[in-house]
This record gives sequence, structure tokens and C-alpha cells, in this order.
Amino acid sequence: MPLAVCATPIGNLEDVTLRVLRELAEAELVLCEDPRLEAGERIALASDAGLPAVSDPGARLIAAVIGAGVPVTVLPGPSAVETALVASGLVGERYQFVGYLPRAERALRALWEGLAAWPHPVVAFESPRRLPASLASLAEAHPIRRVAVCRELTKRFEEVVRGSAIEVAERFSEAPKGEITVVVGGAAAVEVEDAQALEAVAELVAEGVGRRRAAEIVSRLTGVARNRLYRPSL
Repeated sequence: MPLAVCATPIGNLEDVTLRVLRELAEAELVLCEDPRLEAGERIALASDAGLPAVSDPGARLIAAVIGAGVPVTVLPGPSAVETALVASGLVGERYQFVGYLPRAERALRALWEGLAAWPHPVVAFESPRRLPASLASLAEAHPIRRVAVCRELTKRFEEVVRGSAIEVAERFSEAPKGEITVVVGGAAAVEVEDAQALEAVAELVAEGVGRRRAAEIVSRLTGVARNRLYRPSL
């Protein structure tokens, strides 16, 4: 029998599918991590909420099961990633899921820098305790970027806060309670243009051109204001 990967509700218990209920009822064993996978029992894998293996230790178990030649079937169901993305109003042609946001400030800044010219929304999980600092870091890097913080999705006190990075950071200046999913909107056309121009300035500086002169050259060629290029390059 295959290992049945069961998506469980992320909040509202009524979101469970009939297929998941049947599988859990008929399974001989329901587990999170267990070595007894080759004895032929009917086994169901469930996480505390959502689809196992998405930012979840169940990913290691599923990989081991596949490596052992045991068949795996996935029962689809609730997902905080897609639920938050739709609720944010920032859905595009594609999106990127980055798991939990980095804890280290340097790694967090590197993530924001990498998203400077990314035109699609990004979805991430974050702990309520670290949320204020993460949003403050985002607001510093991309103050006008559209953001949605989704808290307690599908639960009684569900809340979706939308706005610019600065506005949302101010709203969550103190740590909230509950499960948090963050959606960061894609870069606007002007942000993409600035990011590409800044890259050009950095390349000229790397070749030995002075920063001010490099900013002047790129500004003349692209139309991006010189001050928008010179100050960030310092």
C-alpha cells in the first residue's frame, strides 16, 4: 500500500476533504515520522496543519520512503501558501515560495536585495515574534513595495493586513499572536528600472569609474535620476 500524504486543515476544521477523512479512518497507522514503512500496512502521514513536507520535517520522511521504493500518493487540501496568496490580492502569473524568512539580518537583507527586480509575488512564513523586525527590514529596503500579512488564516480571528511595506511595518510594530504568512508583491516597473540601473552603476564602479561619475553616466543613458543611483551605491 502507498504512503498517503494527507493535507489537514490550517485552521478551520471544516476545510478537511472527504478523501482525507476516509484515508485517516481506514489507515492502520497514522504517523509523522516512523520507520515501519515496509511491512505492507496502510499508513497515512499528517502534519499538525496543512500539507506535510511544505516547510515541514515530513519532507525527509517522504524522501526516505521514495528512496526505499515505497509508493507515495498525495491527498490535496488546505495550504497556507496559496490561501495567503489569493487573500493578498497580489496574485500574478507566477509566485515564489521561500519557506521561513531568514533569521539573520544579513541574510534577510540579501533576500530583499535579490527581490529588488523580481516582478512576481513572494510568499513566506514568519514567526510572530520575528515579524516586526522582518517587516522593518523590508520597509527599509523597499518602502513602497506592496505587502500583505495574513494572520490566523481560516480561523475565527483571521486577519489580512494589506498596504505598503512602511504601512504594514507600522501596523505590526509589536509582535502579534497566531500563525503568520507574509506575501510580498512583485517589483513595480520603476523598481525594476532602478535595480537594473544600479547594477550598471556597480559594474562601472567595479571597473574603476568613480561613483558620482558612474551615476551621471547611467542616469544620462537610462533617465533614472542621478540621486536615485548615487546614494544607494555608497
